[in-house]
Amino acid sequence: MKKTFLSLMLISSSLMAEQVTSLYQQVKALSPVESMKTIQVPEGYKLQVVASEPMITEPVDCVWDANGDMYVIEMKTYMQDANATGQFDKTSRVMKLTDTDGDGTMDMSSVFIDGLMLPRMILPLDDRILVCETNTFDIYSYRDTNGDGKSDEKKIWFKGGRRGGNMEHQASGLIWNMDNWIYTTKSKFSLKIVDGKVQKAYRGNLKGQWGLGHDDDGNLAIGAAGYEKSFEHFQNPVLYSNSKFPNELEKDFNKVWPIDNIPDTQGGHRRLRKDNTLNNVTAACGQTVYRGELMPEFYGNYLLAEPVGRLIRMAKVDTSLAFKQMRNAYPNSEFIRSTDANFRPVNLKTGPDGALYIVDMYRGIIQEANWTKKGSYLRGVIDKYGLAKNIQMGRIYRLIPKDYSAKFTRPDILNKSSEDIIPLLAKKNGWMRSTARKVLILRNDKSIAPQLKRALSESKNTQEKIELLWTLEGLQALDPNFLVTQMSSNDERLAVHAMRASEPWLKEANKDILASFKSIINNSQSNSILTQAFLSLKDSSAKQSLQEFFAKHHQNDALKHHFSQWNKYKENKRKQQEQLDSLAGKGPIFQKIMIAGDKHYKSLCFACHGANGEGTPMAGTDTMLAPPFKGSKRVLGNKDKLIKIALHGLMGPVDGKTYPGAMESLASHDDKYISEVLTYIRNSWGNSAKLISPQDVKHTRKHNKKRKTPWTLKELK
Repeated sequence: MKKTFLSLMLISSSLMAEQVTSLYQQVKALSPVESMKTIQVPEGYKLQVVASEPMITEPVDCVWDANGDMYVIEMKTYMQDANATGQFDKTSRVMKLTDTDGDGTMDMSSVFIDGLMLPRMILPLDDRILVCETNTFDIYSYRDTNGDGKSDEKKIWFKGGRRGGNMEHQASGLIWNMDNWIYTTKSKFSLKIVDGKVQKAYRGNLKGQWGLGHDDDGNLAIGAAGYEKSFEHFQNPVLYSNSKFPNELEKDFNKVWPIDNIPDTQGGHRRLRKDNTLNNVTAACGQTVYRGELMPEFYGNYLLAEPVGRLIRMAKVDTSLAFKQMRNAYPNSEFIRSTDANFRPVNLKTGPDGALYIVDMYRGIIQEANWTKKGSYLRGVIDKYGLAKNIQMGRIYRLIPKDYSAKFTRPDILNKSSEDIIPLLAKKNGWMRSTARKVLILRNDKSIAPQLKRALSESKNTQEKIELLWTLEGLQALDPNFLVTQMSSNDERLAVHAMRASEPWLKEANKDILASFKSIINNSQSNSILTQAFLSLKDSSAKQSLQEFFAKHHQNDALKHHFSQWNKYKENKRKQQEQLDSLAGKGPIFQKIMIAGDKHYKSLCFACHGANGEGTPMAGTDTMLAPPFKGSKRVLGNKDKLIKIALHGLMGPVDGKTYPGAMESLASHDDKYISEVLTYIRNSWGNSAKLISPQDVKHTRKHNKKRKTPWTLKELK
């Protein structure tokens, strides 16, 4: 039957309306100049484009070598469509950029390293650049031996082995901290160069995700976006504990105040206000501490990037309480925010010129493919706004005072003598101090130790004295007598750092170091010094000194939170030991599997499924991020079905409840890893079931090798 003219006109009008709506909703890419007009910065400051496409594309981090050249890591294959097609192709790069005239804009570039698979960590040493790619913890050093701007030497620097998990759950960071250890997120060990050789040791359990920085005392800037945490573990160096104090974040600190209202958040409508703006941190990343002299009013403030909210948060640290408290420096607003939907800040750094650098990945999709599958909430938003088409761009900005126009002189530290580098340890710029200390330690020239000690004794600058102390530590040039002198200093911060540096001798029960600690216990009135004395003693062999400490200071209000944290730690250890003892009857092999499974679970699964297997609630809601494992019929039931879920993921309603996103696939992990973590969850929190062997996993993997998408419960039934 033929349609009437009127019905054809109505259909045509409807199609035209849909096309207009579609065109109206499509997010277009702006030029760097146009995009900067959409970015709000505080009054009195301005942004400057340092580099942009085509010089760089898909940037995720930037660092500088000791001469002042910038290195940018690019994830060129990251989320080139909503299905992550070709994501693991080896076409990513490290770019080397140079500002030849000191005006802040890069004007010379070269491809320093090509053919990489999603490089995620970078650290300049001397004339070597360390780089680590995705799906591995193998770290390589690269060097340009002929000065053409391209690496022509590649050597393995640290053999870390294969790493699994999605992009969000792998290590990042690679920062050289105050204690001269190199830290990363998602790791229970850190690395250190001693006499030219790499050492590995436990320095605290870092659970954060993308981004890692530190302050002038070595406290970390770290967070975990997976369970919507902006900052954590900043009360003291993580070596001593992963402290979480009550009210360490001011009330509603994790609320964000964006001015863009495209609702592309993994949490869906629960994470949106009525005007579609993001209401809470969800992708908090790029955490750092501003340590530049160019804007001293910001010095020591913590920063994080929130790419889903298109904003940057600045936090001031209130030390007037008995602990540190983070406070939004711009209440009910943000330090920097934009209406450009493609503005995706992912990393923040203090540069050699003292400016704040912002790495803007500038793209449509920011979430990893696990959250953008067909049928997901995010996929609908991506398709509606055309976000997938905005790729292969990227900008690096620097924030500077509005009237700033000075030319920057390259530091050229690698070409200076050690004697000429030592004065740089007194610079106001934290990047300059840290780089100078790093270069002196890498040179391993112990002949400068007397000069360093003399400079420390003559200095009136606390931070310079601390830098000199840790330079001596990195050169293995400290001794108990020298440290005892610094521990008794009237300069409290210096005394605290000397106590930290003395810990190798404290563990050996050196009589001079022990006597110094006992003097502090009996005579010090400083809460900061007493706090450090407790932190140093609690994990040492000096049990008698620790008992004396408690006897004298157990009612100290400034220490009560530290005591509480330690008591919780001891209680957890006791419970873990009880659990392991109860499992001993099942044999040593089973116990070994449970220990390994516990480690895997705490490094990956707990963020969504909870430390007690009961699920993790989304911040400010009763909604869980993932189904509980405790008492789950899927966990305790058919082994083959559970392995299928582990290998390929699970999506859709679970027991009548809908959870944000789909469970990620663990297929990148080997059979042994999967068997250990599944056995662990089947025998924890009151669960009890037979172990799952690597052979079980291998069998299920082989028979489902063509499976590419997550399962649904309906399919499994």
